[in-house]
Amino acid sequence: MEVKILSQKLVKPSTPTSHQLLKISYLDQIAPPAYLPFIFYYQADAKPIPAEQDERCNQLERSLSETLSLYYPLAGRYNQDKLMVDCNDEGAFFVEAKADGNLDQLLQGKPEGNVLNRLLPFEDEMSFRTILLAVQINRFDCGGLAIGMCLSHKIADGSTASSFINAWATASRVGINEVTSPGFDAGSLFPSTEALTYVPAPPSISNDTKIVTKRFVFGGDAIFKLKARAMEHTCYSDSKNLPSRVQVVTAMIWKALMGINQAKHNQLRTSLLVSSYNLRDKMALPVPQSSFGNLYRMVVTRFQPTHKNPEFQELVTLFNHSVTKAKEDTAKIANPGDMVALASNSSREVGEEVKSGGVDVCIISSLSRFPFYDADFGWGKPHWFSSVHKPLEIGLLLDTKCGTGIEAWMSLEEKRMLQFEQDQDIVAFTSSGKQSIIQAS
Repeated sequence: MEVKILSQKLVKPSTPTSHQLLKISYLDQIAPPAYLPFIFYYQADAKPIPAEQDERCNQLERSLSETLSLYYPLAGRYNQDKLMVDCNDEGAFFVEAKADGNLDQLLQGKPEGNVLNRLLPFEDEMSFRTILLAVQINRFDCGGLAIGMCLSHKIADGSTASSFINAWATASRVGINEVTSPGFDAGSLFPSTEALTYVPAPPSISNDTKIVTKRFVFGGDAIFKLKARAMEHTCYSDSKNLPSRVQVVTAMIWKALMGINQAKHNQLRTSLLVSSYNLRDKMALPVPQSSFGNLYRMVVTRFQPTHKNPEFQELVTLFNHSVTKAKEDTAKIANPGDMVALASNSSREVGEEVKSGGVDVCIISSLSRFPFYDADFGWGKPHWFSSVHKPLEIGLLLDTKCGTGIEAWMSLEEKRMLQFEQDQDIVAFTSSGKQSIIQAS
């Protein structure tokens, strides 16, 4: 698939905002210097009319400008030295592009992550810039559109990304007056510090290592079976803490990666599963769902090797207990300093373990249950919402469109990916990217 750039510009807020410096939070400070890349796909509902495509692109630009008047930091520039966002209304990076072929052909085929990256304004999410938001509107011959978005992780997490795309969609569909302004209090509640002693670094990958990204779909039926298997011979006393969809899928992936690491090192090693936990509405602090920024904490689950290989049920229980403890500990937090200490200790724990050696780290994040599929700009909800190729070993879980399944986007070194694809449980419980998106929805 070839993508030709038609135009590039900076889109400023429709209403000038007060030029101010927005202090980032401590949780922003320790977030990785990278972009959150997503793509939203909208099929054409009739024979394409060029003038209609032009109007939709104009509508997207106008509504983006209006939305930036409320999400004004995204039109600013990040200042690393001052740990602030200069809210100078310089603008978001806006690209219009032409993708050859039909969107249906892309969705009916086997979309590869690295091909999808061409639909993004920045193909490499690790090439960090001071620009905080960039979007690319990709027009297909059939009249379909794909909206690629790169949002700076230094000031936004998955929840913020979901809130922003839905705010933009609402402004486009029914008008900016129906959009609620986010809250920008995280920087004052959890202030950043110039005395930061540890900044978590992303997993290092050598230049000659080839990373492959593939999509594995756990359907609703498969997840039902995984839940039943997880609860065999295991007693969960509290029905509120039964294993979730994300927990059983994560545990299955973790188990497969442990097997790969065991084969590599000729022994079963200590393994850390690193996941994230959304803090909004979870603490005795004013952090509502509308809060802007990075408002999550790491959850670290440890597997300590014994004389036998880990069982799936064991890993589900370990992960479930970690999430339950994170929930209980977070609910007790009434002092911002305690939250900062908790986040700092989790990051430092992982960093020190990796530095000491002999430990495998498995990073799996989840954006399940965030309403990305609600992003209706006025011509229907997205037919598909996807991740892309990532240049480091990591897993990302997204909902399928129907909401009962999970798409696991796995980025692994080429040889490890081949082993992962051949894992008997992965084969048994997933349909790989060979399944077309249209059939999978």
